[in-house]
Amino acid sequence: MLQMILVAGALALGAPSFGEVFGDVRVGEEYVKDAAVELKCGDEVVKGKTDASGSYRLTAKGTGKCAISVAHDGQTPSVDVVVFEKASRYRLVLEKKGETWTLKRV
Repeated sequence: MLQMILVAGALALGAPSFGEVFGDVRVGEEYVKDAAVELKCGDEVVKGKTDASGSYRLTAKGTGKCAISVAHDGQTPSVDVVVFEKASRYRLVLEKKGETWTLKRV
């Protein structure tokens, strides 16, 4: 029995950790559909798109500090996020300051 517990523990420790982020992207009260969304965690880059309701879901191979960027109106602003083993929700808002778009978590 102890052997089975030790083997199960070793397998759990050696299992890769995956992190997931999901949420939506808005400009004001309008959701941004079909926008390219990118999650960069170190050397890993995960690409996706928002759906028709402005929602996105991205899964990374690791966890930790990352950045999410959204392509909009010819620019690609980004914001730092933390990716955990448990899925994290990030509601994102694009705001224009002068000629520059910024991305914020809300």
